[in-house]
Amino acid sequence: MKLNKKTLCAMAAAALLSGAAMAETGFTFYGRANVSVEQQKVGSVSDAVMVDNASRAGVRANRDLADGMSVGAVLEAGTNLTSGSTKTNKLFAREASVALNGGFGQVKLGRMPASVAYFATADYVSNHNHDTGTSADALYDFLATGSLSNAIGYASPKIGDLKLEAQYGLKKATGTGTSDSTAVNPIALAANYGMGPLQLGLGYESAQNPVLAVANPATTSTASQVTARAFYSMGPLGFGGYVQKSSGTNFDRTSYRLSAMYTMGQNEFHLNFGSAGNRAGVANTGASQYTLAYNYNLDKQTKVYAMLTQVSNKSAAAYNPGGFATANSNGDNLRSIGAGIRYNF
Repeated sequence: MKLNKKTLCAMAAAALLSGAAMAETGFTFYGRANVSVEQQKVGSVSDAVMVDNASRAGVRANRDLADGMSVGAVLEAGTNLTSGSTKTNKLFAREASVALNGGFGQVKLGRMPASVAYFATADYVSNHNHDTGTSADALYDFLATGSLSNAIGYASPKIGDLKLEAQYGLKKATGTGTSDSTAVNPIALAANYGMGPLQLGLGYESAQNPVLAVANPATTSTASQVTARAFYSMGPLGFGGYVQKSSGTNFDRTSYRLSAMYTMGQNEFHLNFGSAGNRAGVANTGASQYTLAYNYNLDKQTKVYAMLTQVSNKSAAAYNPGGFATANSNGDNLRSIGAGIRYNF
């Protein structure tokens, strides 16, 4: 096809405009590669295994708009570096969202990576290995995390040293014309407040009662939890923890976690201990967990680490942080000794 002069000029102008648009949009490829080799023991069963500790890969796109606003999108996949597979059959199962930012704060739509209540509390004090793998917090009651698909999120601009966040999950309109399996709309609220070296957090979650859902996946019974967190930094020493109160039919429970971290040059020393009380007053349904860990930072993005972690379940409890190759039954203790490499890119 022969192109006239006007057509050539129009195509050249379109190419220039397209190049300018691409230049105005920022793309970032990022991720985390985290694998450990561990000697695990579940009950009386011991095994040497390689564990993927929540490795991930994603892309972020951001574009500046008029009047100080911007728009962004995140597509993030969970990957398993021990097998080369994704975590689920949904490629972007960790996060798939679009957000509008401005002086009003941020409005986000899509699938959220986790509850803002979790980020404000348990995640904040989980300094060793970013709360992943066998040394992850086994005792925190997750309610909204995992069910925040078809969700709406809002984060306020900072009000002095205070920041507020909220998430609300829809149980309809999956995009395929069908309803999802969540019989209760998940809700998560969070507040973060800074007072110099003292950092405070408060989280609230409400969602389908996980205890009753085992017998009836369509139950409309709701459970909730409130968690308060504090963390104090004093030179190379940081310490703090959280207290969590869970409520709901057969779900009532109180738990806590204490965490301490000491840095010395490129070295980090970690110690944490958590305890969960009996569920709904039922005897021997509590558990405890401790972790001793050492991290050596090769640079700001890369570290090698070693850790010892144990979950001690009472006779009617079966808490498990994930990452163990063998499933546990009530009363089984879980222990792992291992070393790994973590690289954030």
